[in-house]
Amino acid sequence: MRTLIRAWLSGSLRQRLALILLPTLILLLIASGVTQYLLAIRPIQQEFDRAMGDAALALADRIDVNDDGDIVFDLSDETASLLEADQVDRVWYAAFDDALKPFAGTLNLVWPTAKLVRGEPYIFSTELAGQHVRAVAMMKSCGVMDCGVVLAQTTHKRERLIRDVLLSALLPVLLLGLATLALVWFGIGRGLLPLVSLSREIGRRSPRELSPLNAEDAPEEALPLVEAVNRLMSQLGEAGQAQQRFLATAAHQLRTPLAGLQSRIELAQIEAQDVISQRNLAEIHESAVRAARLAVQLLSLARVEPGVSVVDATVSVDLARLATELVDEWVPRAIARRIDLGFDLQPASVTGQPLLLREMMVNLLHNALEYIPAGGRITLHTGRQGDASFFGVEDNGPGIPVEMRAKVLERFARLPGSRGSGSGLGLAIVQEIAEGHRARFELLDAPAGGHGLLAQVSFPDQPSASTSAEKSGSS
Repeated sequence: MRTLIRAWLSGSLRQRLALILLPTLILLLIASGVTQYLLAIRPIQQEFDRAMGDAALALADRIDVNDDGDIVFDLSDETASLLEADQVDRVWYAAFDDALKPFAGTLNLVWPTAKLVRGEPYIFSTELAGQHVRAVAMMKSCGVMDCGVVLAQTTHKRERLIRDVLLSALLPVLLLGLATLALVWFGIGRGLLPLVSLSREIGRRSPRELSPLNAEDAPEEALPLVEAVNRLMSQLGEAGQAQQRFLATAAHQLRTPLAGLQSRIELAQIEAQDVISQRNLAEIHESAVRAARLAVQLLSLARVEPGVSVVDATVSVDLARLATELVDEWVPRAIARRIDLGFDLQPASVTGQPLLLREMMVNLLHNALEYIPAGGRITLHTGRQGDASFFGVEDNGPGIPVEMRAKVLERFARLPGSRGSGSGLGLAIVQEIAEGHRARFELLDAPAGGHGLLAQVSFPDQPSASTSAEKSGSS
């Protein structure tokens, strides 16, 4: 029992409230049933006792004094048979003389010890023949002497009637109790709806949405919780903004000297005479390029501010056109690496920030070029799938094992033994930008079959302002 109670208490808030209310409700139902029983038994007992009193009075009228002065009991056989003809209860009777000794009827009946008043029936309970009986004694005056009669009857009929009345009374109480339990359960659920709404609102949010919860519909008891959550979100937002400011400042401070360093290295490469110096300078230049790329990626992370959904921007971006703008920049890089870079651009428009969407495409292209071997193939796709626009980069490189695809979306995560020299931020940036646009970023097997990877971002259609207004007005 304790285990069951502990399980309920550790369950939902509805279960806890129901467990608190249930004992009180059960006690009320028991009290109602007992009250019904007590109210029903009294009039039934009184009615049966009254009938027995009337019968005893009729029997007492059959006691008289004859001419010789003896007390006689004049009861016909028909009347005696009528008294004993009850099919449910057994009836006994006896007439008593002035010495209160039975002289007719059932001679083992006894006179009650209480003091009786002539003409007044006295009701009492006793045992007779091993059975519980209800009896009535009546005393009357027989000339100068007292005499009386005792009538006893088993209680089967009255007990059956009491039981029937009790069952008929308890059935509505039981039905009322079940209905009350259902109403209490339903009422608790209705009362907890504001908390359920708050839970759903929090559950629908992405980790980036840190705006305060709406406390207008929250019950008074839940306001401290809502206020605490809002304070926590505010603190998280401030901490995230401080982190982003640090990243932006650090990246900006790094980018300028790194650009100057690249220029000086390139100049030194031109002036270098021996092969060893040129090789060393080339390695230094490659490191400087990676460092500059890292600074750019850190700036990209800083642009995706925490707590702000970028789809609130009203700019419509043509993904196909945005991808076309990358041709002049990335085709020469692909040719230099002996990579076949192709474009399959179908119409696709989304709402968002063009700068971040461009950075997302750049990171996916850079990631593919970084890890695909020479002679490989990369295809950039845009288009529509169902109710979503998409952008994707497909390659025939080594791909990413399925079990590692969630891992590589983390910041600074790299596959063991990978050939590229990236920082491990590219896919994490794509994930951040996709979440900011309420899009879905997936790493899939290349649809062409064999090895390869398709990195695709899908943008579900967002309801327009007019549609949202119509829904709000109709709700």
